[in-house]
Amino acid sequence: MIKNKFLFLIILITYAFSTSISWANLQENIIKKLLLVETLSFDFSQTISDTEEKGECFIKYPLLMKCNYQDLKQKTIISNGKTIAVIKRKYKKIYYYPIKKTPLFFILKKENIIKLLQTTKPTIVGSNLASFSFFDKNQNEVKILFDTNSLKLKGWITTDVYSNDVNFIINNLKINNKLSDNLFKIPQEKDL
Repeated sequence: MIKNKFLFLIILITYAFSTSISWANLQENIIKKLLLVETLSFDFSQTISDTEEKGECFIKYPLLMKCNYQDLKQKTIISNGKTIAVIKRKYKKIYYYPIKKTPLFFILKKENIIKLLQTTKPTIVGSNLASFSFFDKNQNEVKILFDTNSLKLKGWITTDVYSNDVNFIINNLKINNKLSDNLFKIPQEKDL
């Protein structure tokens, strides 16, 4: 009986140790891959509550992003590094938000993601998905998702200003395509 308990304890310790090593290897390998990334181009699907939106997105580190939605409002979201602009071309309207007040301030700074990877363990590890979490200034949980096979960014889960869960999933990711800074210029409302 004592031998069985001792054997079980050894197996449990070995499993915990090997899981810890594999998580550390996963984190280290994702960081190595992320350090080489300057730009991202991808298709996305975004779900807010029960509404799904799709489109294409471009990110240039640090803090530059442009996402074109395939919707009736002809919505585009642009970050120029200081401001997030939500553009609705159909209505010829632009809504401005300081980037520092949004979760994108963290997500669009590669250094922030690397620091998160260095200081936290995955909260969920599935067969092909790892999630690293932190709490933003408003105490909303933000999860950054990575594909455990390719080690590429797979998306994020946040909460919007109306307390809705926002699931942003990346598909067809291309890394380090050349992107001009002009792509991230916010237009004037009169030019819509």
